[in-house]
Amino acid sequence: MEEILLTSRQRMLSPDRLALELNLIETPQEFERNKIINYLLIGGLLMATFVISYNVYQIHQEEIKQKRVN
Repeated sequence: MEEILLTSRQRMLSPDRLALELNLIETPQEFERNKIINYLLIGGLLMATFVISYNVYQIHQEEIKQKRVN
């Protein structure tokens, strides 16, 4: 593991401020942005799954109709 050299000012910072300054944790803005992106991706995947499932269901229903007619 790489050793991180700290300045005297950084040594006096609280652990959360030091972690933010060293980019070891994401800022609240980055966290919020990533949360929104995750929601959009999950929503998109759910919508695509719904559309594909509905299309498969419609194709299945058409096959059943054709079997009844024949």
